[in-house]
Amino acid sequence: MAAAKAARKAAPGAGLETVYAWSPSPAAQTLSLPEQIAERIGNAIIRGAFEPGARIQEQEVADQFQVSRGPVREALRILERDGLVQIHARRGAQVTQLDVDEVNDLFEIRISLLGLAARLVAERRDPDFIARMRASVERLAEIAKNADTDAYASAVYRHNLMLAEGSGNRFVHRMVASLSHQTLRYSRLGLSTPKRRAQSVRNWRLLLAAVHGNKPRAAQEAAEKLVRDSRNTAVKMLRQENVE
Repeated sequence: MAAAKAARKAAPGAGLETVYAWSPSPAAQTLSLPEQIAERIGNAIIRGAFEPGARIQEQEVADQFQVSRGPVREALRILERDGLVQIHARRGAQVTQLDVDEVNDLFEIRISLLGLAARLVAERRDPDFIARMRASVERLAEIAKNADTDAYASAVYRHNLMLAEGSGNRFVHRMVASLSHQTLRYSRLGLSTPKRRAQSVRNWRLLLAAVHGNKPRAAQEAAEKLVRDSRNTAVKMLRQENVE
């Protein structure tokens, strides 16, 4: 129990608040000790506390969380599963690099999945869910005004999970959740300017209008555009960084 409390309090990059609420097991009511450690390290990676390519030392993490190295190793394997770190036999765990080919491959799948989720939501036309979705879109609009990339990207992440849940298809929900984990760093990059956040809000409002108007095809197209715009911006910024 003491170790679990330490895991909640301590984290690499101590003092930085966890913004994204990324979780290795989003449906779970409680997390195991390795999952708690993975959650804190994963959120630190997503918000940029660890640079791509940075090594994560097992012993340092164990000391910070006041645990043995066993739970840390398991936490790192969880992070590897979700594409946040890569474990090398001799070099240990390293934060994965952001890669143009990877973002294109991942987002190609995500475009189709989120489009499907939106179409299913529009076909169901559940009044209670539409009310939740409307409230969530308005929150996105308020957050976008504050020009805070982390807060907005985190809100979009949660909104995507809500949309997938509203599809009524548990497999779509599960796959969207998994891809949202793996693409969150890219999504953050794709929403990193005020212009892009304003564009994102407009797209979410178009999607909401299509769902409310019982227009499944229009809802699918709006969701696909949301993901495509984010992908295009992330790719553009990654290519600029490579040139620099």
